[in-house]
Amino acid sequence: MITAAAQQRIHASGCNVRFDNLTRQLYATDASIYQIEPLGVAFPTTSEEASTVIRAAVDENVSITPRGAGTSLVGNSIGDGLIVDFSRHNHKIDNLNIDERSVRVGAGVVLDQLNGFLKPRGFCFGPDVATSSRATIGGMIANNSSGAHVPIYGTTADHVLSTEIVMADGRIVEISPKHEALRDERAKIDSLVRAQAAEMAERWPPGLLKRWPGYGIERFSRAPNNLNEILAGSEGTLAAIFSAALKISPLPRKKGLGLIFFASVREAMEATVALLDLKPAAIEHIDRPLLDQTKGQLHFQPARDLMELDTQPCDALLLIEFYDDVDEGLSSLQSRKLGLRTIICRNQNEMDLVWMVRKAGLSLLTGRVGPAKPVAFIEDAAVRPAQLPDYVRGLQSIMKSLGLEASYYGHAASGLLHVRPILDLHSADDLQKFRRVADQTSALVRQFKGSISAEHGVGIARTEYMRDQLGDALLNVMREIKRTFDPKNVFNPGKIFGFTHKIDNHLRSNFTKPIALPFEPRLAFAFKDRSFVGNLEQCNGCGGCRKDTPIMCPTFIATGDEVMSTRGRANIIRRSLELHGNGHDPLRSAELDAALSNCLSCKGCTPECPSNVNLALLKAEVLYERWKRDGLPLRERLFSNVDLFGRIACLVPWLSNSVLHLRPVRGFMEKNLGISAKRSFPHYARERFDRWFARNAKRHSASASRGKVILWDDTFVRYYEPNIGIAAVKVLAALGFEVELLKDRKCCGRPAFSQGNLDSAAHVGRHNVQLANTTDSAAPLIFLEPSCWSMFIEDYRELKIKSAEQIAERCFLFEKFVEDLLEREPDALRFKEREANVAIHAHCHVKSLTKPEFMTRLVERLPGRRATLLDTGCCGMAGAFGALVEKYDLSKQVASDLMRKIDNQHADIVIASGTSCRHQILDLSEVWPKHMAELLADATVD
Repeated sequence: MITAAAQQRIHASGCNVRFDNLTRQLYATDASIYQIEPLGVAFPTTSEEASTVIRAAVDENVSITPRGAGTSLVGNSIGDGLIVDFSRHNHKIDNLNIDERSVRVGAGVVLDQLNGFLKPRGFCFGPDVATSSRATIGGMIANNSSGAHVPIYGTTADHVLSTEIVMADGRIVEISPKHEALRDERAKIDSLVRAQAAEMAERWPPGLLKRWPGYGIERFSRAPNNLNEILAGSEGTLAAIFSAALKISPLPRKKGLGLIFFASVREAMEATVALLDLKPAAIEHIDRPLLDQTKGQLHFQPARDLMELDTQPCDALLLIEFYDDVDEGLSSLQSRKLGLRTIICRNQNEMDLVWMVRKAGLSLLTGRVGPAKPVAFIEDAAVRPAQLPDYVRGLQSIMKSLGLEASYYGHAASGLLHVRPILDLHSADDLQKFRRVADQTSALVRQFKGSISAEHGVGIARTEYMRDQLGDALLNVMREIKRTFDPKNVFNPGKIFGFTHKIDNHLRSNFTKPIALPFEPRLAFAFKDRSFVGNLEQCNGCGGCRKDTPIMCPTFIATGDEVMSTRGRANIIRRSLELHGNGHDPLRSAELDAALSNCLSCKGCTPECPSNVNLALLKAEVLYERWKRDGLPLRERLFSNVDLFGRIACLVPWLSNSVLHLRPVRGFMEKNLGISAKRSFPHYARERFDRWFARNAKRHSASASRGKVILWDDTFVRYYEPNIGIAAVKVLAALGFEVELLKDRKCCGRPAFSQGNLDSAAHVGRHNVQLANTTDSAAPLIFLEPSCWSMFIEDYRELKIKSAEQIAERCFLFEKFVEDLLEREPDALRFKEREANVAIHAHCHVKSLTKPEFMTRLVERLPGRRATLLDTGCCGMAGAFGALVEKYDLSKQVASDLMRKIDNQHADIVIASGTSCRHQILDLSEVWPKHMAELLADATVD
């Protein structure tokens, strides 16, 4: 623990520092299997702030662990002192010099952000790690990361011109061959390294394309004037990196990708060696365990279709990429006639689909159902590429002797496979196997004179093997370098060398003490895990939810706060449940509220997280258990019953609208119910849609020739926006359908479900399913509101409602139903010609459960219309969320990206099929959005 006085003195540094329990739990883990709770976390905005907070912590004998996105697989970004998070603010990109091919970036700049900045100028940063959507430049330098294209670009150290670092004594120093800083330290290190030239030559023969473990002394021996060779790969144990000047590389003129499918990993490894003479930019290997994890995944199905994996499965796959002289490379590749079959990709979209599978490797594997997971701990060893077949045979022998399966994928052209044995770390027997695999693999790597840590770092996982790998002489050189930079052992102590960390120490607490739930889960978690804990533990900490592009996770994109990410929320739920007992209430804490209350239940994490963590379900379950025990609060009860209020208010709609817009009424509601007076209320309709339908249905269905459809008139169509229902009836009738409503239907239950009022949601769900079954068991159910549709096709199953799966097969979004019919029969509707630019904002639940591109195709069937599907995430309204006093500002923050993209489109028409989306757009812009049904009805020729 740290004293209050010490906290105060560190706060006095002027840097934002947090010592609260929420922050400490969020930063106790990274993407590894390890867990160490820190004393606090600092978020510097400048190098001066970083300097003062580091100096203040050192004065209090508090250690420092620099951290980027927290994507370490070996635990090098966690520690028991002060975490200094350089990813939160340090995003500056400047000093671009095209002539000198250089750019300066802050340590917190994410690789994809940097490449997004460079691409319009024809350049890129060469090393391309799989975690490019969240990996920071500071972290890449600290690990000397590399990725798939090492044959072309080498490692990160090859691209570092200079670094701005903060030393343990607070000095801010610029390091480069051109700077005189740290001259004495440089001379001392040069002397130490020169003395061990023979030992390095014996232990590290040439031919390895990746990095050696520990400090880059072998690289420094070839460039003794450049301390960046030592700093790159130092894992935050020498200094904190604040910014760096980097080399940039021209983008390839052309790319081409060959895919070769094999019957075994052994054949793929032998083929890799046979293909090296073609000098490809990359050869990547993917095996069947990884490919199988893409089955049933919405985001990966296009890639599976492209590779024909469902009809022609394989045990191994090589991705061979060529740059520039693509045609010659691909032609030579095809002439080798290797493997079972070959596919050639020249289209960038096709290549992107394949690379997406490869980049998601870790998360896809850890998304495996059940407690046994492919574990990352021997995943970073590299040998010379020509040694790969023999090395893999050695690994397979180790696995076979212990009765283990493993996945082998990664950078075959560089001699590095990310090997992940499948282990249940909750099990004592598998923990013993974990240790034995690590010991035997270390010996195997030493036998091949390879690198045990070739791009991910040493961290906690490999520190104990460093003596065997390096020997005392080289390890002592590294110790002296550590003392030279950091005499008080302030930075990341115990990592790389030391006796504090063992591979099986500091494991996450859910491994050493499995989570015992204080409740029996109400939901089925039917999609994948069939287990609350199983879905929670799907979060491996990879940080994919920290990317800054939609869909996942909208609140993190808006705020940059770790607790707003899917990973942060999962970590807090896990820790709250682990701390059950000792007076801690696992269902009610400030930490849990911070995590769950800001979740929009947008379902974006379900498809975009490769492990399919479903925060919407986890949140609903926890809230339900809380309300079941403590009682449902009034506000949540009111929001659960919006359909009831619609029925009441529409008895006298003019009076209801007048009263609800009175300032004293809005003030009362804000004070007593927490409903923001800044948020507009939708107007109740003068005539309910179902009553309009009762008067007009026969007229619209008079020429029905295609049979019957049942239109689900949701709460908002029925009571607020009957114009949308009327438009839908017009379109469906014009298509030749007899339209009916589901008589005596109840609300779908979405409002109740989102509040955690699961019993109420299940009650109305059972009623609706039974009603749909008895009304007409064959007629399609057509939905105008996506959140009602998702309730029927997904969440009724989660509520364990009988016959929900059968009903789901009959449920269609209005837009998809119409588009599918027009795909089969393009002339089924005639449309008026009219020039218009149409921007489409797809509802979150649509993007979660299907691909929304069909909306673009549907709009462009209308003559003269040009459609743009906006690359947007959640609108931020999310039902009642955006109406709450305490969430109104966050709701606007989340919506800012959508509003900006709508403004940039200058569209004539904006389509938003979700009622919450339309509400938010109306409130925050001058745009009057339409439902797709309105657009089609207006365009349909009578």
